[in-house]
Amino acid sequence: MPDHRDRPASAMAHGPAKCSDIERVREDVDEAHARSVRTQQVSLERDRQRVASRAAEDKKDAHT
Repeated sequence: MPDHRDRPASAMAHGPAKCSDIERVREDVDEAHARSVRTQQVSLERDRQRVASRAAEDKKDAHT
């Protein structure tokens, strides 16, 4: 079964939205939001690691 994104825009433009259409869009939005949150969390953790690494290097340099 083809994905709804594989259909041309004109095929999706006919008729009113069905409950299943609305639910599918809600699920897509929820999935996109979850991916965005995970990406932000990974980015934040990488930034924290960089800061901690730099602080450790600065502390090491200050003692030598």
